[in-house]
Amino acid sequence: MTDNKTFPAFDPAQNSASLKIPQDTYARILVKAVRQTKEDIHAMEAALPADDLPAVQAISHRLKGDYDNLRITALAHAAKEINYIAKTSNDKLLIYEYLAKFKAAHRDLCAELKRRELLPAD
Repeated sequence: MTDNKTFPAFDPAQNSASLKIPQDTYARILVKAVRQTKEDIHAMEAALPADDLPAVQAISHRLKGDYDNLRITALAHAAKEINYIAKTSNDKLLIYEYLAKFKAAHRDLCAELKRRELLPAD
């Protein structure tokens, strides 16, 4: 059982064990990914109005890999959907919908990491 308050299905001990890495190493990698993701979200938000779907594809592809590897399924799922839509249908409204889900999951993860004192408070 996990002790999460805001982010469901987040168990750093289980995630690090499944990756066969120490929990502190997992935490460092996760914090680095979370910080980079803030920039990636801004980049996708800039790319969409400019119809730069190749940029959205590239960013979402990297994010789905990062969060799949880190076992953060809410973020990985939303990134996969963004990537798939950008590749197959170019439906920007649907991409915006999944980007909103991704951003909400990212905010929740950041809140959980702050609660655990792995990220500094803003």
